[in-house]
Amino acid sequence: MTHLILIQTDQTFTYRQISQPANQVTRDVKMVGSLPDYIKADNTSGKPYVKYTAHSWDDWVVLIPIDIVNDGDNIKRLTRRQLDVLIGLSQGLTGKQIAGRLNISRRSVSMHIAGIKSCLSASTQAECVQKATRLGIINRVEK
Repeated sequence: MTHLILIQTDQTFTYRQISQPANQVTRDVKMVGSLPDYIKADNTSGKPYVKYTAHSWDDWVVLIPIDIVNDGDNIKRLTRRQLDVLIGLSQGLTGKQIAGRLNISRRSVSMHIAGIKSCLSASTQAECVQKATRLGIINRVEK
């Protein structure tokens, strides 16, 4: 018996027990990126375009939605310079420090931050860093 916690995009969650082993649930979600049919059947609040990632330990599985920012059918992407600014934000640097590090004006940093907020549908710099970390954007770039 596997304990399943399904987190919805609105930050609510459901808990239930399923008969599939935890490693199978994790493998199925990672292969497809979405919910397997045996979970979808009871997922009335789920949306078909939401992708999920699975985290498991022992007989517990947590399914977390991956935020995909859509503009119609086009996925918005960050520019290389926006990624550089985002990394600076994640390191706790101020706009002035980021400008000095990247050799650009503070106004340019502000414009890049506005673009990052728009792209990630965030209202604050902290929310940008949080979403980018959850999406794995920061970890992929820093490696």
